[in-house]
Amino acid sequence: MQVICPILCHLPHWSRGIVALSFTLVRKALKQSVRFVVHWEWVWLLCLLPFLLFPNGLQALLLLLIPLLWLLRRSATGHFVPLTPYNGAITLLMLMVLVSLYATFDIELSMPKIAGMVLAVAVFYGGVAYGRSRPMGMWYLVTAVLLIGAGMSVVGLVGIRWRGPFTFFNRLQNALPLDITIPGTVGGVINPNEMAGVLNWLLPLGAALLVGAILHLKARPRISIATLLLLGPLVAGWGVMLLGTYSRGGTAAFAVSLLVMLAIASRWGRVLLLGAGVVIAGLAYQYNLLELLLGNGLETIEQMGLSGRIEIWSRALYGLQDFPFTGMSMNGFRQVVHILYPLFLISPATDLGHAHNHLLQAGLDLGIPGLIAYLAMWVVSAALLWQAWRQASTSGHKILIIGLAGSLTAGWFFGILDAIALGARPGFIWWLLLALVVLVHEDTRRET
Repeated sequence: MQVICPILCHLPHWSRGIVALSFTLVRKALKQSVRFVVHWEWVWLLCLLPFLLFPNGLQALLLLLIPLLWLLRRSATGHFVPLTPYNGAITLLMLMVLVSLYATFDIELSMPKIAGMVLAVAVFYGGVAYGRSRPMGMWYLVTAVLLIGAGMSVVGLVGIRWRGPFTFFNRLQNALPLDITIPGTVGGVINPNEMAGVLNWLLPLGAALLVGAILHLKARPRISIATLLLLGPLVAGWGVMLLGTYSRGGTAAFAVSLLVMLAIASRWGRVLLLGAGVVIAGLAYQYNLLELLLGNGLETIEQMGLSGRIEIWSRALYGLQDFPFTGMSMNGFRQVVHILYPLFLISPATDLGHAHNHLLQAGLDLGIPGLIAYLAMWVVSAALLWQAWRQASTSGHKILIIGLAGSLTAGWFFGILDAIALGARPGFIWWLLLALVVLVHEDTRRET
């Protein structure tokens, strides 16, 4: 305006009003455009999703659009990102992503994980903002998670080389007119263990919603029947796929999540959980439980036995000792481990994508400060779900809390024996679950 005012002084009186009105209209139009972009942020993120999941070359420049969205939100709302209980941990996590660049020896190797982290954080904040902006936003986001999970399961069906008796899934691949290869994967094939990890995020939530629909069949028949018809086949398909991955750790993690959900829902569930704990303790005392679960031989990289994992974990601990602050750089473990910490049971030609433990992998990628931030996010999640459960008064919220608790429990226990690393392609689903944790906590707090 300081530049415009002198110009207006030299204009005829009748034209000053026209110019001032034009600038006012332009300013209002810009504000409305910014609000429109921020309001539909989740749509823009979905459009960016295919490019940022497989970044290469100029596609990596699309990362600059995400900070641009945050700047637009700052001008529209006064905040770069929505305020959530996770903000402190996320800030430290993203700071360590920048610090890890100091240790990066191959930016092309690290870029997919860096892009995945930026995208995942943007998806988290976009999900929170979307859920807060609409009365039913949280439930729309739940639907979006299930639909995304359905899409990823289709990708898994055509991207995994299934073994008997699940080889009938391979017929879907053979029926396609083109040879489908998944970019960014080893040999164009999805690792079955990674798919098991994704299913452990989705299956408990879907199962809880399905049981909730059955319990409320008489009270809300239309909604319950629609949920059963749509969600029933999807949950059943996820269950079959989980069995078909032959991931023993993934199946065990889902079993633990079922026990936890039952324990939250009823007293008998707590008794069952206690009994299962006694049985597990007895097995652990009598036998080597991990060896029973994983096997002791190294059959394939997808079915790595206990001895192979122990060797990898030992090398990961060496890496944490040598790179405690910066980490090895994101995605760097797969190359550094064969150079600095050679393995005896695993061939140097084997591509070890991660340390087969999500805590160790977080430390290797982002150093011990990054590991602390990652652990803080789990602690915050548990605290928010606990508070939401104590405050919840509606059955819908309780069912959602149970499902989220089951999904996060399954993800945690799956990550003890395997890992979906921070920044990995499907990792944004975990961040969407965290967004739902924030939203259900806020919804239940408003009820009280």
